[in-house]
Amino acid sequence: MIIALKSMALSAIFLSAVTVGAASAGEVKKLDPDCIKKCNDTVDACMGAAHSTAAKRTCKHQYTDCIGDCKF
Repeated sequence: MIIALKSMALSAIFLSAVTVGAASAGEVKKLDPDCIKKCNDTVDACMGAAHSTAAKRTCKHQYTDCIGDCKF
């Protein structure tokens, strides 16, 4: 449950950053909801297996990259 909440919080933070960045660039890119779900599932599994701060940081970086690839 906590991991799911963390991934939702990461999604909200990232989506806010993408929206602000895109709006300032004059174009709004949409994100594929299925892709976002895949990224959330992947980060949940990664964070569940991460036992150190460095490993959790790696999970967050991979999540950011994954969400970045969800634009269409």
